[in-house]
Parts: sequence; C-alpha cells; structure tokens
Amino acid sequence: MRATAIAMIMLAAPVAAVPADGVYDGFDCTAPVSDQRVTLQGDRIVYYESSCHLTDPRSVEGWENATLYWANCRGEGQDWRERTLLMTRMDGDLIVIGDGWAERYAPCPNLQPRLD
Repeated sequence: MRATAIAMIMLAAPVAAVPADGVYDGFDCTAPVSDQRVTLQGDRIVYYESSCHLTDPRSVEGWENATLYWANCRGEGQDWRERTLLMTRMDGDLIVIGDGWAERYAPCPNLQPRLD
C-alpha cells in the first residue's frame, strides 16, 4: 500500500499556473476579424481556422508560468495531435509553442471569448 502511494505521488506532476482564459491577438485587438486571434477557455484553444482540446497538463520544471499539453486538434478538414506549450509573460501576453513554431499573442480585454 505504501509503495502504491509513493508511486502515485511520484507520477503526479504538479500543474503550473494556467494562462488566463480570454481572447488574445498577434497583431491588433481592435480589428473586427483577425487570423491572428486566439481564444483560450478552459481546456480549449481556438485559432482562426482550427481548434484544439488541451489534455494531460504538465508543469515545466523551472518555468513558473508554463504548462505543457497534448493538443488534440481539428481544422481545415484535418485532425492531428501535437505537444503544445502555453505560457504567460509578466505583461499578460500568451506564448504558444509547438513543434518548430512559436507565437506571441497580446491580451484583448475588451473582447469576449466565443468558442463557436
């Protein structure tokens, strides 16, 4: 019993601070439509033409505001799964890192999240 409890503690990685739900944009929050707009809400991240369900959150040792996920995505007639790292900067920017790419998005506090 004790060995099982110790194993469970060792396997459970603490989850880092998750970026704030909201709308973010890579260029201009005031534009009515933007292909650089991202909505983060709960376990979903929605891009211009795709969306992902974020699962298995893991903290990144030494990075206080970073969480690594498996992203199960769908868009433009395709389904895929990839590792995705979400982190926030002190100014509230959302950083999204995938395999071979990274993007920075500024918060858009005047926009309400829409997950349609």
